[in-house]
Amino acid sequence: MTKVLLIGGRGFIGSRLALRCLAAGFSVRVADVELPAVDQITSPDIEYVAGDFGETPDLDQMLDGVDIVVHLVHRAMLLGLDSSMLPEIERNVMPTIKLFDRCLEHPGLRLVFVSSGGTVYGNPDGRRPIAEHAALRPISVYGTSKSMIEKALGLYVAQRGLRALVVRPANAYGPGQLPFKGQGLIPTVMASALQGKPVTIYGDGTAIRDYIHVEDIAQGIVAAMTAGGNGEAYNIGTGRGVSINSLINDHIRPLVVAQGLDIDLRYVESRGVDVSYNILDTAKLANVCGFIAKTPLENGIAETWDWIARGYSRAGRPMAGSSRLP
Repeated sequence: MTKVLLIGGRGFIGSRLALRCLAAGFSVRVADVELPAVDQITSPDIEYVAGDFGETPDLDQMLDGVDIVVHLVHRAMLLGLDSSMLPEIERNVMPTIKLFDRCLEHPGLRLVFVSSGGTVYGNPDGRRPIAEHAALRPISVYGTSKSMIEKALGLYVAQRGLRALVVRPANAYGPGQLPFKGQGLIPTVMASALQGKPVTIYGDGTAIRDYIHVEDIAQGIVAAMTAGGNGEAYNIGTGRGVSINSLINDHIRPLVVAQGLDIDLRYVESRGVDVSYNILDTAKLANVCGFIAKTPLENGIAETWDWIARGYSRAGRPMAGSSRLP
């Protein structure tokens, strides 16, 4: 049986991906900095190991006996203008390149790098879906770090024979995504409404995003992992966009108002690190790997609201068990 290693597999996307890999018939090992608590184990069929993939002994334990590696880790996602590239390179780029080197010592091993379709392209030349061949012109430290790793991976594929591919998910959302973490507008808006907190919107709210349910991302990664070509990159999105204002006012607010609550929006000056338009062209993943995202935004928003409403109290703190998947 093919064994898949998910580095960072206890995170939001990784947790769903682990279950999806099991469903696809893979044996699954999840590696993260800590072992899960008993009530956080989503399946008894998943093997868990603890360690730091940047440390060689830990990494060797993670890689032992696996056939496919999915790299999901990104330490301290930085978006601010005052963020420095030097610590970002030390935290994320250098350990990942060391991972590439170690993978070369395992003949036949395949690697999937989970990049960021929402940030690596930067601001596109036109307002149309962005295909994989578009230039990578990120405007944030996070996006720059992801694109640097992509470029390094391309070198390893071309010159050193590493078998690998890249997936670029759009803006992820869904049950299990924690609010107030600097990423994940949808759960943050919902939890803020429950707890009576204001929501800060950078800019005027007209920025367009491609929001994709985490289950679709997990299925898209499995599709690329199974049928994707060596050295290729694949967008994982919906091909449809919605403005931040529409997302909040048309999709989230009606659910909040139905519970006798409201959303307090506070608009502030743009940070200068957020792209104004990002919709991913998904034709390549559909044509090559046979995958198309299926979850309508309204369904996914409702599912996420149910999860947030169950897990987050109005007292301002998460309730017990709130991080578990539905």
